Amino acid sequence: MKRKRIIYFVTLSTNASIVLREAIDRSKEHEVFIFFDLDGSRVLDRRYLKELEEKEATNFKVLLQTAVDQGVKLYGCQMNVMFKNGLECIDGVELAGVAAFLDLAYDADAVLSY
Repeated sequence: MKRKRIIYFVTLSTNASIVLREAIDRSKEHEVFIFFDLDGSRVLDRRYLKELEEKEATNFKVLLQTAVDQGVKLYGCQMNVMFKNGLECIDGVELAGVAAFLDLAYDADAVLSY
């Protein structure tokens, strides 16, 4: 039986931890992809994660690594690398554009936007 495909589209970094926790939980039974765009993509940046750890004493990196280890596919918008200093993506993240998102979304059983 084919596993259901769930795609998350994250535009706000404040929603990232919610989405990651849900994606990790769903990855046990489903194929899960997360696309980070706009403000959401900064959670994939090594510099932001270091800053986050220093300010909030949280380890968001563990949540991201758990998602990768569970087979959740993480994508950062390729256009975000053109912003100010670009993105220094963490390991396990692929850069993708709208065409890649649409290709996966057309075959998805659910597309959720945060």
